Amino acid sequence: MTSRRDHTIVFILSTLLFTVGILAGVMLSSVRISDIESKITNFDNNIDSIELGFLISDALKNETISCKFLQGKLNETKTLLVELSDKVVDYEAQSKIRDDTYLETKMRYNSIRAKYWLMLEKLKTQCNNNYTTILFFYQTKNPCPACRDQGVILTYISNNNPDIYVVPLDADEELLIIEMIKEAYMINQTPTIVIDASIIRTGLVTEDEILNLTAKS
Repeated sequence: MTSRRDHTIVFILSTLLFTVGILAGVMLSSVRISDIESKITNFDNNIDSIELGFLISDALKNETISCKFLQGKLNETKTLLVELSDKVVDYEAQSKIRDDTYLETKMRYNSIRAKYWLMLEKLKTQCNNNYTTILFFYQTKNPCPACRDQGVILTYISNNNPDIYVVPLDADEELLIIEMIKEAYMINQTPTIVIDASIIRTGLVTEDEILNLTAKS
């Protein structure tokens, strides 16, 4: 017959294991957020370098040199964005902790991505580049299976087409820069993609359709 003392021991051990599990989860979450923040800082520094490049271009009045530098930095920034996106997706999938630190980090992440898209569009105009930009609006507050599927398609396209730059934006993020872009393109549902700042498609768009829309004449 189980004694009260045995029940007490089991309770204490269960509580201890539960507490240790929570602490371990918090520590792991903290490490992941620190890693994401580090990559966001690197990404942000690249954006700052591109902005500085535009200023240098205006001062030197030598677009050949500035465009060569900016294109190289742009390719580096694209690689950083892919790495950063993978980290964020991994965190979202594995962590159940959504504290204020992570929410602030995610807000910063989305703000920088919006800035990156603006830099892409400006560089394309200034340097007469022939690459394609795809702005991808998704949502996180409510389930959106089509958003997930669209993200998979766009990731595949971006990985296999170096001249296509995909920039995802969380449409639920309440940031001025995102709200202004949404207002400009009248984005009111997800998923929605904006190709080359002009072609808008709402709903799940297939790989073939996207490639047809992005084909250069």
